[in-house]
Amino acid sequence: MVERIRSVAGQGDGVLVGIGDDAAVLEDGLVVSSDMLVDGVHFRRAVLGPREIGARAAAVNLSDLAAMGARPVCLIVSLGLPEGFDALDELTAGLASHDVALAGGDLSRAGSLTIAVTAVGRAERPVLRSGGRAADVLAVTGTLGGQAASGYTAPVTPRLEEGAQLAGLARAMIDLSDGIAGDVPRLARASGCGARVWLDRLPCAPGATVEQAAAGGEDYELLAALAPGTAIPAWLTAIGELTDGDTVELLGASGERVELSGWDHFR
Repeated sequence: MVERIRSVAGQGDGVLVGIGDDAAVLEDGLVVSSDMLVDGVHFRRAVLGPREIGARAAAVNLSDLAAMGARPVCLIVSLGLPEGFDALDELTAGLASHDVALAGGDLSRAGSLTIAVTAVGRAERPVLRSGGRAADVLAVTGTLGGQAASGYTAPVTPRLEEGAQLAGLARAMIDLSDGIAGDVPRLARASGCGARVWLDRLPCAPGATVEQAAAGGEDYELLAALAPGTAIPAWLTAIGELTDGDTVELLGASGERVELSGWDHFR
């Protein structure tokens, strides 16, 4: 679907990187990303409170900036509010909970709670998905599978500081919104490579299975490709490598191929 949109969208003056990365890169170091969260698809109001929903909506957008190595400037927030919604103050408090200014947006009536956030940041050297090379080490921040194990109720913490540090180390980067199984192929394809990931190396969150860590999605950790020989910081875990060709392999403990797919909104 993204490819169909990109084929007709064009790219205007001042847009250095358009559709296809975690964020658009504009002139003067501006980095811009947008995400939309819909009740019943990305969260459930019966499970998460309005402050938690707002915090999550902001965090998933800020995670895109982190994946580009950018520092946030502000958020633009548009809200579609269902009839009878009376928790606007709590929702807004959640949106503002990451200490990033809310600089504007829009309000509308909607059939279900809908939150569209545009995150604006700056980066001296944005890290793209396309910079990886064969033999680069693939490494991740934090732990994986925690969202799936919690029923997608755990708080989301955007890895902004880690992303800024990786801007000086990583050749390519992506945030893990759709799981290792979904996002490793995206980074590899953008870099013109294949990839190999050893599932027994994944840093599983407490209570998470390897399958949840690989395919559960919504973790919003960072996946980075580092040149061979790079000193890997202690807060990263090496899980695989980019390879020649275009094959992406997820390998079990005995080297067998494991077939998993990442999160898909339309499946």
